[in-house]
Amino acid sequence: MSEYTLVIKQQLIDEFTNSDLYPQFLIQIQKDLNRAGIDYIIESKKPQSLFSEITRLLIEKLQNAFNEYLNLLYAVDVSEDKIKSLNSEDSIDIAEYAAYLILKREWQKVWYRNKQ
Repeated sequence: MSEYTLVIKQQLIDEFTNSDLYPQFLIQIQKDLNRAGIDYIIESKKPQSLFSEITRLLIEKLQNAFNEYLNLLYAVDVSEDKIKSLNSEDSIDIAEYAAYLILKREWQKVWYRNKQ
């Protein structure tokens, strides 16, 4: 990840760390994993470990179940074009960036739903 992406990732993690919406955020992520047909239960309770857990899951899906990876992007509403804008073929880079985009989008869903 670039230094800029690391800063943005940390800002996002800090935002959900300091929010009472974090439990709803975890529920939203689990719901979209299930909608994407991914049989996986989120174990992380802390934001920093959540990012790592989602990244590991995405690496596994990129390497072994690409359709599930695509289904998750669709369920969360993350554009494939955003992922492709990374310009990397390294599965770890792609998974980290995708995890960031997925968590950002899931956070937006929860935040907007609760701020209206």
